[in-house]
Amino acid sequence: MTVEIEVSSARCIGSKACIHAADGVFRLVDGVSRVVDTEAAPLDDVVAAAEGCPTGAIKVKKDGRPL
Repeated sequence: MTVEIEVSSARCIGSKACIHAADGVFRLVDGVSRVVDTEAAPLDDVVAAAEGCPTGAIKVKKDGRPL
């Protein structure tokens, strides 16, 4: 299983919702979320982070398919 997580720096407003939803996967760097460890939290938490992003800046794919 290959999981890809992308954060659009242009859309991210640094709300930290992703950090709270998927602890260890994301880190705020200069006010923008960055992916630091794709395996630090369960996939369900990563998907919840993407769904909870207020700007839709996070995209998650599993085996090349959007989740």
